[in-house]
Amino acid sequence: MITTQVKLEKTFENMILSASGWRKVFAASGDEEDFTTEITPEDSLICTAIGLVFGEYLEKLEGSEILLARDARPTGEAICGILYRTLTHMGCSVRYCGICSAPEIMAQSAVHPYKGFVYVSASHNPVGHNGIKGGAHGGVFAAEIASVLIEELKKKISSVSELEKVYLSCGNIEVSEDCSLKKQCLEDYRAFVLKTACPEGKTEDFIGKIRKAAIGIVGDLNGSARCLSIDKTFLPEMGFKCCFINDTASEIKHAIVPEGENLRPCRNMLEKMHEKDPSFVLGYTPDNDGDRGNLVYIDDDGQAKIIQAQEVFALCVYAVLRNAAKNGTQNLAVAVNGPTSMRIDELAARFGAKTMHAEVGEANVVNLGQSLRDQGYAVPILGEGSNGGNITWPARVRDPMNTIMSMASLIADGITIPQALRELPAYTTTSVFAPAAIIRLKTRNFSSLKASYEKNFPSFWEEKKAELEKYGIKDYLEIRTKGIEELTGEGNGTPGGLKMALLDGDKNICAYIWMRPSGTEPVLRILADVKGNEVELHDSLLDWQRSMILKAAEGL
Repeated sequence: MITTQVKLEKTFENMILSASGWRKVFAASGDEEDFTTEITPEDSLICTAIGLVFGEYLEKLEGSEILLARDARPTGEAICGILYRTLTHMGCSVRYCGICSAPEIMAQSAVHPYKGFVYVSASHNPVGHNGIKGGAHGGVFAAEIASVLIEELKKKISSVSELEKVYLSCGNIEVSEDCSLKKQCLEDYRAFVLKTACPEGKTEDFIGKIRKAAIGIVGDLNGSARCLSIDKTFLPEMGFKCCFINDTASEIKHAIVPEGENLRPCRNMLEKMHEKDPSFVLGYTPDNDGDRGNLVYIDDDGQAKIIQAQEVFALCVYAVLRNAAKNGTQNLAVAVNGPTSMRIDELAARFGAKTMHAEVGEANVVNLGQSLRDQGYAVPILGEGSNGGNITWPARVRDPMNTIMSMASLIADGITIPQALRELPAYTTTSVFAPAAIIRLKTRNFSSLKASYEKNFPSFWEEKKAELEKYGIKDYLEIRTKGIEELTGEGNGTPGGLKMALLDGDKNICAYIWMRPSGTEPVLRILADVKGNEVELHDSLLDWQRSMILKAAEGL
């Protein structure tokens, strides 16, 4: 016997299951910062169960093969080995291309008739974490499919003996990494990035403008999957002058999430390169699966500065909508998640575009974008502003190459990054990775917590009302996001994001506070967004939100 049912179920309790992926700390020590390649016997059986679930579902879909790939974190090879053997044991035809960025593998699934893909990654989470996500046709499975697969996974976990039987019976299957597939992925991904950057099809004109601009860029790849992606060949081919650091796959030099302090190595190198060559004006750092790259830039004073995640997304929206408007695109819309700053609503309105909101989760935003297209809207860009990066149609996943192409299109048109930043509406917004944006509670009964919060909010409002009126805030409106829907009014603790929009005397939203249980981490996330450079009001609202949640949690 490998383990017991009790140990398996106890280990499985630590897994976070959502449409964004199934994640936990897979490092055998249980330490989320451990660089070990080893996973526990219990996690080996969990991976076997996941292989069975995805295999049974994907085999029903059209196509002949299943793609398998991973990001560059240490436990990925062990997890992929189990998935490969399990899927092969089931009779599935599996093509495994080893370390591959998320946009790369998803582009491959979008341009060829595969059944779908299984991707091993924990995205921005610490190095000891890992996870598994599945999808097809260029994007992860929708929430309704993911929920069905989650229930199937729970059923598999209920029988340790059946999982041990499968695990042991396929242990001798040799794992074969397909080098020809990796080469094909890179070629197809390059073509897909260019297609996304040039929706009007004028590829040569676009490349000519970028080459003429001769933009210098620094890439801190931080040992991520992007070390083995197209970055180091594609960007020079496009005419960029390039400097890459930390560009050996799996050699992760600093914390993974591309926010705050973790952008300093890129910022410091950009300053050095700019001193040598003033054309170096931009830098990026991706997360480990390479689907998000946040930016640093050279300001007018010659100093390298970090762009906050919400501003990175806003810059991309500005660039893409500007191009769409120049091309005469009608019925424009942008799909975003609930905690995206209202600067996007205001910015989109300048171009006559509507902004629609979905619940947190890339799949929710992608599905909202498709729903809007089905209604006749043109949706050239979507994304989760709270996380930075952008999803540029026809891509169905964030991609730093798309972010860079958006910035390059501005620079090639004579608009510097500092100038573009000044074009953005001014808002003060919490970074989702700031310590103050996270609340760890003893209770995991978030439904009851939210119901208590909603019930008590009127009394909380009365206590705060006089102070808020000094800032012109007169009233409030509850707004909830669930899947691709945005609803108003009390939800009695229903799942999803909860936003209290704060209204001025004309009933316009001038600020909001927001909360949602994380789908990938055991925490409650909170955020405040305020129109204007209002740091004092922002901090007061965030403190108020925290205190209300802690009071609502009392007794739960």
